[in-house]
Amino acid sequence: MGRYLGIAVIAVVAAYAMYQLIGTDVPEQTEEETIILTEPDVFGEDVLFNQLRADGSLHYRLRASAIRQFNSDALTRMTTPELHLTNIEQPPWDIGSRHGYIRSRTNPEGNPEEVVYLRDTVKMVQEHPVNGQITLRSESFYIYPDRQYAETDQDVMIDTEVGRTKAAGLQADLESGLLTLTSNSTQRVHTIVLPEQFKKS
Repeated sequence: MGRYLGIAVIAVVAAYAMYQLIGTDVPEQTEEETIILTEPDVFGEDVLFNQLRADGSLHYRLRASAIRQFNSDALTRMTTPELHLTNIEQPPWDIGSRHGYIRSRTNPEGNPEEVVYLRDTVKMVQEHPVNGQITLRSESFYIYPDRQYAETDQDVMIDTEVGRTKAAGLQADLESGLLTLTSNSTQRVHTIVLPEQFKKS
């Protein structure tokens, strides 16, 4: 009886060891398959892209230190993107972040449009000849170049020549320059006027 029990125990231990050996190989194979499936169709470094309007004028210029394009998802991922967005009625915006992507979506009218999603230390700057410099900062922004529109539901900080404003979110009509701020239970729209801004140089 003890002999058969010992054989049974050895068999169980051997089976368990084989399962462990086979089991440890599976994640490696799966990871390799995942890497192959997620390889980009197009990869580039220090990429510069210009989008023109119908009249030939510059609509926006996009630069990135690296891009990875995935055709199956119609997605282009970017590293350190820099977007120079021009406007007929307003001065241009210079927008940058650490990461981002471009994807085609359907706009409110049902037509396809490009959306540029920027994340991780997003900074938007506009130099206005009358109002001076305005800087918007947030952790993420959706930019719609065709509609000249930007929005975020993350905390946002706005610096101008006269002070600083904090809010829980923002919708920006970049064509008219109208900014709509939002608040929530933890972050109200709050403005601080900086006295040093009024000092003459």
